[in-house]
Amino acid sequence: MVIFGSRLYGKVDAVPGLGYVATKFGHINFVPLIPLEGWLVVAEEGNGWRGQAIGMSGKSVLVAWARFLFIVVGLGSLAFGFIGSTSHDSGGILLPGVLALACIGGLIASYTWKWVTHASPERALEIAREAGVGEAGLEQLRRMYLMPEAAAAVAAPAQPWTPPES
Repeated sequence: MVIFGSRLYGKVDAVPGLGYVATKFGHINFVPLIPLEGWLVVAEEGNGWRGQAIGMSGKSVLVAWARFLFIVVGLGSLAFGFIGSTSHDSGGILLPGVLALACIGGLIASYTWKWVTHASPERALEIAREAGVGEAGLEQLRRMYLMPEAAAAVAAPAQPWTPPES
């Protein structure tokens, strides 16, 4: 049975309080093949989503394809490693094992590294502008992204230097 249609892949650039960027792909058997359009997803509902169409994100497209390749190559190298381990040559399992571990590491990194999963302040503002967020919303984003720096400055004010007593 062949399953085809479109769905979102490549979840990247999350913006707190706004949503995240993903790409709508044409797929066959859930393999992301053809990127169709970029989306700012503001809510997921069952098998669907709500959001705003935005410009295509190259980062999202590359992440979607990379995640798919990590899975395919990782599973393939594991299978090859198990087949190779049944032979009498134990040296043949090293390369597939290393490749499988690298793919697992790459897949985990693509879901956990902040530079992939979260938008920078500049990118967050760009996404919000593309989605048609008004000036008040843009100002709120600016304040939100500046808040951690401002909070750190208030929490630890600079102290004057005093020479040690002799």
